[in-house]
Amino acid sequence: MAGLRPTSERVRAALFSIIGPEAVEGKRVADLYAGTGALGLDALSRGAEWVSFVERNGRLCSTIREQLRLLEMDVQAGVHRGAVLRVVEALPGGYDLVMADPPYDSSELADLVEALQSPRLLNAGGLLVLEHRADNKEEYAVGRFSLKTSRTYGDTGITILTAGVVNG
Repeated sequence: MAGLRPTSERVRAALFSIIGPEAVEGKRVADLYAGTGALGLDALSRGAEWVSFVERNGRLCSTIREQLRLLEMDVQAGVHRGAVLRVVEALPGGYDLVMADPPYDSSELADLVEALQSPRLLNAGGLLVLEHRADNKEEYAVGRFSLKTSRTYGDTGITILTAGVVNG
């Protein structure tokens, strides 16, 4: 599809190496701006208990559902169609790992980080992985989030944040 920019195998491998198997095995994961579903499918293949995929394109949602069925992983996942910032509030929550790979021309990452301040969505100690253009210098370690690491792979930047407890 035009404009589709799936996470490269190199970046996916690096990402899962950085966060380690303990961040995925037996965990609840959300793949936001799922596109082809590559990140969430990779998480399932690495032992995730559950993955919620969120994608606004109906054709891509159908493709993800078909891949899940073919891989016999459809009982371990849910596919939600709609704009991430609207759908995220309706997700069941209790995630240990949230991965967000919006289109590079999107300006939604800061709003997403704000939405994920709720401890209902991302558990304390959970990880938030943001994929963005490498030259994006926006600060995402705000509120309950602290920076775990930030890496660059060609034109792709990866920022990994750790969710803390909510004060108050």
